[in-house]
Amino acid sequence: MPAHFLRPVLCALWATLATMPALATEDYASLYQRLQGGDTTVDFRALRFAYAGTPAYAPNRPTMLEHRRAVQKALSESKFDVAASRVDAWLAEDPLNPFAHLGAARVFDKNGQAEKAKFHDEVAQGIGKSICGPGEGQDEAKPCPVISIDEELFYLSMFGFKFEGQHGQLCSDGTACDVIDVTDPKTRKGYVLYMDISRPLARLQGDQGKAEAPPPPPPP
Repeated sequence: MPAHFLRPVLCALWATLATMPALATEDYASLYQRLQGGDTTVDFRALRFAYAGTPAYAPNRPTMLEHRRAVQKALSESKFDVAASRVDAWLAEDPLNPFAHLGAARVFDKNGQAEKAKFHDEVAQGIGKSICGPGEGQDEAKPCPVISIDEELFYLSMFGFKFEGQHGQLCSDGTACDVIDVTDPKTRKGYVLYMDISRPLARLQGDQGKAEAPPPPPPP
């Protein structure tokens, strides 16, 4: 699904990045070291949450879309060395971005590096599948916790949901949520997905507790 459908609303919702203190988390370094060693059985949810507690965590990087477009452009022009360089820079800046790993999988596949392509594809899939656990997402009491705009976009794209609309609200326990109306193209059934955005909001607002959800955006 094209990123531009959700990005303007979410970017406005999360505002401009600021430097914030680290949140208390699990040991990100050890989890990430396992992943870098090729262990794609790592608990991706724990890894994502741990990353959200590091000083490097920046949920609204202004370069997210720039990196994606640069990699896509280089691939479309068969400039695979350029694509590899751009995806390396993207991963160095945002190591758990699912779109970055998906881009890396495509780049390494084109470069004939099948094992690396497989690794990055498994990482992208692992991140995507960890976004919503069993029973999460379709009940405001159990929203899917995300750590970035791109995770929301990737989840919709990964499962083929058609975006119908989005607004913000507080979920039932006061958690800041995005509420996204989608349709499953295969069944044509409509769904409401609840996404917990408290982590990115907490980082952006410098609040280690629950972040207060902003009001829904005005209608176009």
